[in-house]
Amino acid sequence: MKNNPLNGYQPDHDEEIAANAAHSAPETDAANIDPDTGEIIASTDAAADTNKETTRPAFYPTCRYCGKQSLPDAPYESQEVANEAATMRCDCFDARQYQDEVEKKKRREANIKKLRQRLCDFSDYTAGRNMELSDDLYNFLLNVGINVLDANIAGATIKVGRFTVKFSVGNKSALSIAFTYSDGAKLEV
Repeated sequence: MKNNPLNGYQPDHDEEIAANAAHSAPETDAANIDPDTGEIIASTDAAADTNKETTRPAFYPTCRYCGKQSLPDAPYESQEVANEAATMRCDCFDARQYQDEVEKKKRREANIKKLRQRLCDFSDYTAGRNMELSDDLYNFLLNVGINVLDANIAGATIKVGRFTVKFSVGNKSALSIAFTYSDGAKLEV
């Protein structure tokens, strides 16, 4: 009757746990014991190893214009990277202007890449017509094309030997290049 919980008596579990712990041997890793001497070389706590945090600290994305903060949705390298991500997603006026500027820069870089490719294609076209597109001429045409893309000039028509090169911007801010040879052949890119 004395172990009956209905009578209000509870056995002392702490004494039982202490008695069981005294009879059990400490756990060690076999790799940490020297087989010749039986000495412990290094002791490691396996539980402590699993509790170590190996994750990066959480950076909370904050819009740099309005200060709107959100929960992290990705592991960010730094607070600046997190803030850039928040600014690119924010819908405040200043953030939208910043997003437009970033998009314009990306489109400009893509258009310059296309311009370089088209000038390389033009180089192949002129080589077939016994004219070399030298480095100076290539760089000049590249600079003219970039100035047309940047709207520094509205368009340009350049005569080079028997070729005419015309740069213009289309309705979608895409650069149009027309190469015309004196025999009437025309290549538009």
